[in-house]
Amino acid sequence: MLLNKFKKYILKTIILALPMTCQAKSIESLPQAKNNTSSISSPVGQSYEINPLYSKISFEVDHLVVSSVMGEFKDFKGNFKFNPKDFSQTELTASAKASSIDTGFNPRNEHLKSSDFFDVNKYPELTFKSISAKKTGKNTLDLIGNMSIKGVVKPVIFKVIYKGEFVTKDDIKQSFKATAKINRKDFGMNFQMIFEATPAIGDIITISITSEGVYKINDSTK
Repeated sequence: MLLNKFKKYILKTIILALPMTCQAKSIESLPQAKNNTSSISSPVGQSYEINPLYSKISFEVDHLVVSSVMGEFKDFKGNFKFNPKDFSQTELTASAKASSIDTGFNPRNEHLKSSDFFDVNKYPELTFKSISAKKTGKNTLDLIGNMSIKGVVKPVIFKVIYKGEFVTKDDIKQSFKATAKINRKDFGMNFQMIFEATPAIGDIITISITSEGVYKINDSTK
């Protein structure tokens, strides 16, 4: 009798342990989820299209020395190649329509479109094409290229901060911030007004860009 009870106890113990054993195996067999911020999945040498919904080209210039005028270009496009493991492979081609300039004041916008400044009827686009890139820090790089404004081409260096990437099953997004300083007179925009010996418009323009590029994983045209 005692032996039978002992056998029943052992059998019960084995039966109760079975679900726990099966559960542990099922957990171990689950595939590991991919980290959306990891660069492992990034395709090397692929072209990313700049998404204008999450990107912006803005600028700032001094006004009467003590204040400034800010604006942006509303209509732009571009694409770039980027490898998170080697910033030197970065390539960018971008353009903006000069007539899409917006400073929040229409009479000023129209003046900027005239031959005093961008002369949009004769030079409808501003362009930038990179020629080299150099890593300057963990998440920073200098992007050197040629900028064309009003038919004049000059070298410009953008200081770029790489903000990271986001990976989904459909696409990969790369995000950046970049700034550059140019002298407007280098590009033939020499117009000036003087108020009481003070220039109304500064010469140095600070360009600020926030950019999100998208690579479509399942896009057969890429």
